[in-house]
Amino acid sequence: MKQEQIQMAVDELLTEINTTSRPANEVINAYTRARRYIGSKDRRALTDLVWQTIKRCPTPEWLKELIPPQELNAMLTESHTILRINGDRIKIQKELQKQGIETGLTPLSPWGLVLKKRANLNILPQYKQGLIEIQDEGSQLAALATNIKSNETVLDYCAGAGGKSLCFAQMMNNKGKIVAHDISKISLTELQKRAKRAKTTIINTTLHPTGLFDHVVVDAPCSGSGTWRRNPDGRLKLTFKQIQTLTKKQATILDKASTFVGQKGRLHYMTCSLLESENQHQMQAFLKRHPDFKLCHHEQWTPAKTNTDGFFLATFQKIK
Repeated sequence: MKQEQIQMAVDELLTEINTTSRPANEVINAYTRARRYIGSKDRRALTDLVWQTIKRCPTPEWLKELIPPQELNAMLTESHTILRINGDRIKIQKELQKQGIETGLTPLSPWGLVLKKRANLNILPQYKQGLIEIQDEGSQLAALATNIKSNETVLDYCAGAGGKSLCFAQMMNNKGKIVAHDISKISLTELQKRAKRAKTTIINTTLHPTGLFDHVVVDAPCSGSGTWRRNPDGRLKLTFKQIQTLTKKQATILDKASTFVGQKGRLHYMTCSLLESENQHQMQAFLKRHPDFKLCHHEQWTPAKTNTDGFFLATFQKIK
């Protein structure tokens, strides 16, 4: 594509992104799929130009009051693709190097590798064997901080496509029981495929969980504000009304999930948000509503502090 064609395509994409509720990456993918003549280099150029333009757009004033300036600045920096290694990290790093894929070690997660340049991971034997998954370091750290162990029982209450469930299975050495719940059959079907690829046998999926568990994990639907380095259009599309709707939903989900926690069991509340209304305020409100639980600990990872996506974790223990 000539430069003027690329700029015209960028303008078309920005117009569509600004007039739809769909994430920008979905819009870009649909645009390029419909135009097979656009080569891989031009796709990358288009994507980079769109992201750069969106990142230059000013943050809404109301959001500046809710997110520290250092975090907003950090979200303008480049994000990297992070791999979670299901096996010997150093061995797999060396194998990838032989295939021309250079990586570095994540500084905080013992599982992670940082891709130094783009690569088609789906064709790699390590991917097909379930030895590598794409997962941000912050997400890996949030899973590790639950301290789930082998032979315990876990309910992943908002499992989605199962990124956290697969982490827990790795932490448990494939020993114990994980029940993955979500309202989406499509997501649970994808999780079943991923679990099979990872040779994980302890994950079962359900639309209707029952029973009591040692750990109940709520990776709650949220604003996604911690991921705006990867999804910069989210910073411009989020509304205060959406936050109000999300916080009500989060509280409802937490209350329901707490009924599955066994005696002295633990409830882990997670978000990929930087907003206190979705994190600390939810934590405090839950404790007021549920005197039968106590707070064990809470932790946060952010773009500015840990150079990861933004994640929050609060762990409660049932005491009555």
